[in-house]
Amino acid sequence: MHRLFKYSIVMMVIPGCATPPADHAQKLSAPAIQQNMAVETPRPARNLPHVEILVSENLPAYTDVARELEKVLGQRASVQTLGDNALKNQGMVYSLKSAENIQIISIGLDASIAASKLSSKQLVFCQVFNYRDYDLVSPMHKGISILPSPYQVFRTWRHLSPGISDIGVITGPGFEDEIRLASQAARQFQITLHHETVKSDKEYQFAFKKLGKKVQGYWLLPDNRVLSAASLHEVMNYSIYNSKPTAVFSNELLKLGGLFSINSDPVEVAKLVNLRLEQAQEKDSIPGPELIYADKVKLKINSVMVKNLGLKLPVHLRKFANAP
Repeated sequence: MHRLFKYSIVMMVIPGCATPPADHAQKLSAPAIQQNMAVETPRPARNLPHVEILVSENLPAYTDVARELEKVLGQRASVQTLGDNALKNQGMVYSLKSAENIQIISIGLDASIAASKLSSKQLVFCQVFNYRDYDLVSPMHKGISILPSPYQVFRTWRHLSPGISDIGVITGPGFEDEIRLASQAARQFQITLHHETVKSDKEYQFAFKKLGKKVQGYWLLPDNRVLSAASLHEVMNYSIYNSKPTAVFSNELLKLGGLFSINSDPVEVAKLVNLRLEQAQEKDSIPGPELIYADKVKLKINSVMVKNLGLKLPVHLRKFANAP
């Protein structure tokens, strides 16, 4: 399979129809959750756990997060990257079983699958899409979503295309909970999210065109189970030919005609991973939901597609596009 989908994030470079915009990060804040801040009596200094960071491969989508985690955690963290030798990888993980006062972070699918064998250790995984397929969640193992906050996705849609009301999204099986949350976020912006579940890339292409009859745009998710590199070309060509704006999950996909790409900010992902580890210290499980979303996002807008689609780029978003 194309390297584009070897792991759950794409960072491919494909010649296409539009020049990719410059790199900027956008901080968009969802409605604040008010909390009662109580003054706590200072606690005595604790022997903080060592944190082992396991990385699937030397890809920017993984190493960027690892680098930010090292900044946050400092000297009490160490990083190991999986290699091509399966036995060596198993030995790396096995050596952590007997370690005491330790927490684990896994970045990417391969590292998360390997680390899932450490059932008695607290583990926070990230940069994984289809985590349910591999039973990665348990009371001791929880994660940060690979997807940006749905609130921020649909907020960006509303700014770029004020008249949009129906958006299509297609995934493989087992993604119903995430779609339910995304649908709730979409409704806050008077947008209806139309979801189709498929089992192959051929079904994906068929569903994409079928949805075209009732949606004005698409939100592409990095589901490598049902979306191949060839299918990406097909559906992006369809969206351009039929003037359907598309939100994509990789900056490079803007070259194929995406309207905007939106991804979780590695800085924010690292902060959330660390927060989950802090909340879990001295506990027999990791508190909170199985997955949480990063609210701070990295946004890029393809101003060529903005023009081609007859849209108007808001002034406050111009710094995220290759626009004057």
